[in-house]
Amino acid sequence: MQNKDTLTLRWVKGYTTQHVLLVDNRTICYPCGNFLIFVDTETKEERVLKCETGSIGAFTANSNSKVVAFAEQRLKPSIYLFNFPELSKTAVLTDGAELEYTLLDFSYMGFYLASFSSIPDFTLTIWNWKTGDNLCSKSLMRMQACVLLFNPMNQLQLCLASCDRLLVWNIERCNKFHLLTEVNVELPAEDGTMTFHEDFRISHDCSALTYYGPKMLISAQAGLVGEMAKTFVAQEFQKTIVQPVSVCWTPTSDLYVGCKKGQLLHVDADLHKAVVLAGPSLEFPTGVENVPEWPISTIRMNIYPTLPPCSVNTLAFSTRGLFAAGKDGKLYCIKLKFANLEVEECWSAGSSIRNITFSADYASLLIATEEGLAFLYNPLEEADVKTTLNVYSGDFVSAMFLGTGTQYCVSARKLGIMQVWSLKDGKNISTLALSERISAMACCPSSDHVALATETGHIYYANVVTVETPQLIHQVFLHRMPIQSLKYDPEGQFLVAGCSDGFIFSMNAKPSKLFKVFGYTEIKAEILGVSVALNKLRKNVDCLTLSCQPGEHKCHGGTELTMFQLLGEVAAASTYINNRGMMSDVAIKKISCHNRLPLTSAVHDCEDNLYGFCSLNRSIHKYKIIKEVNNKTFNLILQVKVQAHQLGPGFLHLSQDQENLASAARDGFIQIRDANSMEINFETQCHSYHSGGLGSVDFSLDRQTVLTTGVHDGTLICFSSKFDTENTLRHKAAIEFSVSTFSLLSQTSKTENKVLDLMEQKYQLDGKEDSHLPMSKSSTFSVSSNISHGSTAESQRLNDERSITSLEETWLEKKNKEAIKKDNFHHADVKAHLREGIKKLRQTIHIMMMENERVPQNERLNQHEFNLDLKEQKKLHDEGEEKVAKVRESIEMTNLANQYLREVIKRECWDQMEVKGRMLEAFYSGIAVTNYSKRERSKKELDLLKQITRQRTIEQIDMKARKDIVETPPKKEEKEEEEAEEDDSKEEENPAVKGSLTYLYGLVNPYLYKQLDLHTKDQKINQIILLQDMIYNIKAEFNKEFDATYKLKEVEIARVNDRNVRIREIIMQLDMDEAVWVPTMSNNEKPERDLEVLESEISAERYLTEEQKAMLEEEFKAEQLRILLAKADNWRERALMDMMGGVLEAKKSDILKMEIPAPLFMVIPDYEWNEEQIRQAKEYTIKEQALSEEKDKYRKEELKICNLLFSLQIEEEIQNQNAQLNFLLAEQKSCVGCKAQVMQETKVMVDQFRETYDDLVAEDRLLERGFRKEFFDVNAAMVDQLYKIYKRRPKLQMKRAQVATANPFGHWSETASEGHINLLSSMEELNASRFKPEHLDQVVWERLCEIRNMKIESEHQVKLKAVTLAEMQTFLQKRIEEDEHCNQMITNYTQDISSLCDIKSQFQMNLMVQLVLKQGQVEVMSDDFISEYNNSILLHKAVVEDLNNTIQLLGEKKVAIMVECKDFKKGIVQLEWEYRKMLMQMDDLHNKIRDILKFTITRQAQMYLREDNYEARVTDHIMVMERSVDGQETFHDRVLLQKRDNIKKLQKQISQLKRDLKTIDQLLKEQHISVSERLHIQEMTATVKPEDEARARFKELMQHRRLVELTKAQVEDINTLRMELEKQRMRTFPVLSDREQQTYS
Repeated sequence: MQNKDTLTLRWVKGYTTQHVLLVDNRTICYPCGNFLIFVDTETKEERVLKCETGSIGAFTANSNSKVVAFAEQRLKPSIYLFNFPELSKTAVLTDGAELEYTLLDFSYMGFYLASFSSIPDFTLTIWNWKTGDNLCSKSLMRMQACVLLFNPMNQLQLCLASCDRLLVWNIERCNKFHLLTEVNVELPAEDGTMTFHEDFRISHDCSALTYYGPKMLISAQAGLVGEMAKTFVAQEFQKTIVQPVSVCWTPTSDLYVGCKKGQLLHVDADLHKAVVLAGPSLEFPTGVENVPEWPISTIRMNIYPTLPPCSVNTLAFSTRGLFAAGKDGKLYCIKLKFANLEVEECWSAGSSIRNITFSADYASLLIATEEGLAFLYNPLEEADVKTTLNVYSGDFVSAMFLGTGTQYCVSARKLGIMQVWSLKDGKNISTLALSERISAMACCPSSDHVALATETGHIYYANVVTVETPQLIHQVFLHRMPIQSLKYDPEGQFLVAGCSDGFIFSMNAKPSKLFKVFGYTEIKAEILGVSVALNKLRKNVDCLTLSCQPGEHKCHGGTELTMFQLLGEVAAASTYINNRGMMSDVAIKKISCHNRLPLTSAVHDCEDNLYGFCSLNRSIHKYKIIKEVNNKTFNLILQVKVQAHQLGPGFLHLSQDQENLASAARDGFIQIRDANSMEINFETQCHSYHSGGLGSVDFSLDRQTVLTTGVHDGTLICFSSKFDTENTLRHKAAIEFSVSTFSLLSQTSKTENKVLDLMEQKYQLDGKEDSHLPMSKSSTFSVSSNISHGSTAESQRLNDERSITSLEETWLEKKNKEAIKKDNFHHADVKAHLREGIKKLRQTIHIMMMENERVPQNERLNQHEFNLDLKEQKKLHDEGEEKVAKVRESIEMTNLANQYLREVIKRECWDQMEVKGRMLEAFYSGIAVTNYSKRERSKKELDLLKQITRQRTIEQIDMKARKDIVETPPKKEEKEEEEAEEDDSKEEENPAVKGSLTYLYGLVNPYLYKQLDLHTKDQKINQIILLQDMIYNIKAEFNKEFDATYKLKEVEIARVNDRNVRIREIIMQLDMDEAVWVPTMSNNEKPERDLEVLESEISAERYLTEEQKAMLEEEFKAEQLRILLAKADNWRERALMDMMGGVLEAKKSDILKMEIPAPLFMVIPDYEWNEEQIRQAKEYTIKEQALSEEKDKYRKEELKICNLLFSLQIEEEIQNQNAQLNFLLAEQKSCVGCKAQVMQETKVMVDQFRETYDDLVAEDRLLERGFRKEFFDVNAAMVDQLYKIYKRRPKLQMKRAQVATANPFGHWSETASEGHINLLSSMEELNASRFKPEHLDQVVWERLCEIRNMKIESEHQVKLKAVTLAEMQTFLQKRIEEDEHCNQMITNYTQDISSLCDIKSQFQMNLMVQLVLKQGQVEVMSDDFISEYNNSILLHKAVVEDLNNTIQLLGEKKVAIMVECKDFKKGIVQLEWEYRKMLMQMDDLHNKIRDILKFTITRQAQMYLREDNYEARVTDHIMVMERSVDGQETFHDRVLLQKRDNIKKLQKQISQLKRDLKTIDQLLKEQHISVSERLHIQEMTATVKPEDEARARFKELMQHRRLVELTKAQVEDINTLRMELEKQRMRTFPVLSDREQQTYS
């Protein structure tokens, strides 16, 4: 059977996370969850508008048009628009976003609505909200906008701001086509300076080659191309820019921008430049010397002072100034003057202000705070502040019905606020604020009190007997863990509290029992929920808990169910509870069950039915509880399984009569089912899944009222439930249950409420004496700033409360202390006897240990054998072993990591090296030489070298063939041939021409390029590879020599060791005690030692097995044999060492690794040296200089490679810049294509519209020309008169501008449509018959009126079309300018690319050559020496000398000409000065003549010149004027009294006339009756007249009418002639002035 139960929305309470706005001058509106709430600020009446599709996202309102708009939160959301106060849907805007709208805003006037969407499209869209059309849109990728605001003075302009960008958008129209154009306002840095932006154009500086090549862009140096290059800023130029958070327009279309850190910006409307007016810590320079080199736009700001500390998070502009507010909770008025910036603190809200906005008439300022308060502030009367909203903010814990739930309900918020609401209208009756965060709440059904559980483990009891002033009456500190569940049984006898760590406490719920705590039981798992059911048949209260075991995820639910009975007062006093307060499992009949499926919520009823919500499959399960006899477990039998919600997790709530089951989940829907059949009675969405769905549900006793709260939307909703009219049994059963329960609880409630009042009085007295009691506040108006959860004071206060709580003992701790005291008291004798025995045993063991120390070592016992506590000993041993295992494991893992790191380093730096790095040290001199460590070249590198070598061979053969074939030199004489040969030989010997200096060291590579031939990139790369090969060969040759020397040192060491044997024998024979020097190899010379651990390095004794001992013995024998062989006489090596120093040929390449040690005495000052030390120092200096010169020769090769690499880097930067310019060029070309298409389409539209406009103008002219044709049946004189009437238009009175208005933006002038409507209404008066000329037929007059209306409508259409055409032409002109600008940019980029190619070719031709200068032959002063050769060219000496001679001759000529020019220019300058002097004198005389001609002497000036005492004359005049004003006021009062008397007389006459009219109306009714009777008689008796007589009669009547009209016209003509005659007579009487005579003549 299908149920028809319904839920009707009664009221909604909560606060928004968005702005609070004004929809008209007296109504505020704000979104709350799925609802939009409207509050009348005068009557406090609330209206609710529900979003049927879910929660409300972005929201805005327009108080001028009285319309609201909000966006839904779902996929592909829509924007809904509603009129106010009708709340009728006007439009639905679709297809504007994919996921979410973040910002909405209406234009100040007009029909525009702007929206901005977030991820993934980031689109700004402009809508026509009246028609629902999408006019235009623009995508702004990755922009997280925070502010969107239209310009009140220009509906075609708006501002969009984010944390790093500020954009001003202009809406350009072309008939019905709209286009968005962007103006990017550059934001300054926090210090007031402007940020750095790189110009991609090729400047003149870039084309000039420097020593380091051409100057490239920073983005090109970074290797960036494309969009990243546009936004790239180098680290040295990066600055932290201001972050806009609020925007406000001014009447001049300027912008004020408030920033996050307190800066206030001003954006000029024309220049679009942002200037920092002032900031919280911005100091501006006062002197000229200290002014930094700032951009021009920031120089303006130094005239403004530092802004005092104030928040600018929200702004509003008025005629009084700029109002600002923010997180400090204060309202400021900033008045900006020419040289001063005044900040006035107007008012303080006590908490953080979210937004401020003015009403439509600018008479009041709406101030909305973060804490749920809203105020109306009157700027003219600062004391006039009215509270309009008082609902508070924060998430709800739960909401429940108070007592029997007939009048009030109670809600609790997590921040510690409890509120009492009226069920009838949702009025906030009172508020109670705690100093702690609330975690759970429960309302007692047997008395009017509320239990509030906190996260610190407290339970506070609040007395709500007097709902207007709730007060705390009792508190219990149960446990130090948060209390997550709090439940009363249906009769209000027990209160069950469940903690997060598994402790469940049972308490007496009656105030008369002082809320006594019975005891506790432990579940040993995290509790997810508690359910309490009353079994009236068995007269007990069953408690069910749901918990999750360790390892189970809390979000998925728990599988452990525990059920037990609550003990009453008698049982609690018995032995079923131990001294520590723990209830016996047997006494409470504690049983448990493990369910297969995890449940997030479980409730049960008195008939052993269990309902569970499974979040895995989002279904509701109904189980039957089967309890086993004499067992600690129970089983569940599944009866019904129904599919519930779309999202999980969810929870269940059972009504008190156990007939209805409510389920709620994260999808925001509430389902009410029949608990028996599990069929849905009703389902509705009251909260959104975006905010977490439902948080709590509660039923009234009669099930006709339902309360719900959201998880994170801060919304409390009250529903009215209506039962199905066809199913009256359920309705009767609910009413009977409600009546019976109410009668049962009413008597108990009266008794307990009296106790509550007494407890309140006692608690207040105790609170005055005890200062550590929790602070609370009861209010019906507002909450002070102490409740603010975000303030510093609140954090400090909570910390103080926690410190007090940490010192306070819990109920559980007190019970444990009492139990310990009782145990100590009962077992005091036994404990004393045990202590005495332990003391004696300790003494005995101590004596035994002393005796053990005196026995022999083999008979002595170990220390641990005297330990009598073997269990403790084993425990300590196990703990020690566990710690040792952990340490061993940690050490093994560390060793393993180090071994892996060692293997990686060894593989990379040792195994893969073809030549290992090592050092060769001298025996005594300290000179050390290192070899070159080398990796083996890969096959790829060798193949590349072969390829380059092959390529160079082909190039050389080709070049030689070209010289032989093409370049045939002319014949020369013998002397010239000899000179040429000498030059060629010199050129070949010149090392500057060759590509390398390695030939000096015996290595020659014929494939190297000459330095003057390196132009292209490929040539440079090939040269680098060839030079690297040469360096590799040099290192290889050096390593060969190094290895030979190293072997010689090994041989020498062996020879010395052989001689040391004989030396030791001699020393022993001579009986001398002298040490013999033994040469050894250091670790630097044998680096492989670092990879092995020697025996000498191990300090601990090593354990060796038999196999290891045998191996060591064999190794020792082999070593002795090697030493004997080494002692043999090697005469070849000995001869080489004695005669040639160990080498056959001395090489220079080992010099690079040589180091000459400095003498030891050089550490002391030079003035303390003796002659020998001075000589040694000079020798050391000469050797060091010679060694450094030799080293320089080897560094030159690497320097060449560095120079080539640098040139390659420059070429890479040139390529990057070229790619960026090509990217910009392609971007502009694509932009040109789009803009050209728009321009062509616009031209077509303009041409078509111009044709329509011309046709309409022609039709309008035809109407005027065809006027006489329309009145062909009227005489000519009358047609002329009708034409004048046809051209006549009513004079519309212009609306006077309000002089003293509070609105800074004024009132918009009426639009063309409004003016046309006013004109038509005025034309209706002109169309009246009283304006009809006499003797004019009515038909003709109606025809005239119709034609005139057509003419007016045609003129109106022409005006509208003309305005639209002008707008379209302007739009077309802008598109043409943009197209020209794009073409110019394309031209510029093309020129830049060409310039860059020239720079590249110039750089390739202008090579950097490394020259070898001879040292020691030419002395050059270091001061005058030129260190850079930026623009140098190698020329012959004769050319320079000839040029110098020519320059000298020309210089002498130039000096002579300059002297002559100087004398001539001196005369010219003197004549010019005299000429300018005469011109200035002439201008001065002309100005004087002009001033004299324009000078006028007024009567006031004449009086001032004539009167001696002008001030006395002015005073007399003022006194006369004051007397005249007084006389006029007296006369005005007299006239006003007369007018009032006349009004009274007229009112009396009006009353008399009304009475007469009533009499006349009565007579008129009687006359109507008589006339109707006579007409009836006449119709019955009258005969039909012939048609001819009727026509004749009609002609007579028409003739009579024409004569009457003619008479009227003649009378008017006579009156007009008389008036003209009178005027002519009057002209002869006055004396005419000269000017008037000239005018008339």
